[in-house]
Amino acid sequence: MRQVTGSMMGVVKGMDGAMKAMDLEKISAVMDKFESQFEDLDVASGYYENATSSATAVGTPQDDVDRLIGQVADEAGVELQAEMKTPEAGVRSSKAGANVEEEREEELGERLRALRN
Repeated sequence: MRQVTGSMMGVVKGMDGAMKAMDLEKISAVMDKFESQFEDLDVASGYYENATSSATAVGTPQDDVDRLIGQVADEAGVELQAEMKTPEAGVRSSKAGANVEEEREEELGERLRALRN
């Protein structure tokens, strides 16, 4: 990318010189060079985009992820639940969430009182 930036700076300087002289041949040559470098940049950015999109975690099937988690847990001697909760199943009811929040607030209040004393 630094090479492209340097090349673009050269094109801009060349364009400035051609515009001052109003030499149509120089202007045309600079524009052709700019177009060529722009196409090179487009190819390079397309390559990077393809490389990064193929390397994302989205392409990994969920079954493979679950199998790997189970394998690591077995090696570490950790017991997993028979079936991990899905986000939909793991959502708490609003009443249970309120109770947890109240307990947390109470604990924080007790800690604050202890710090003040």
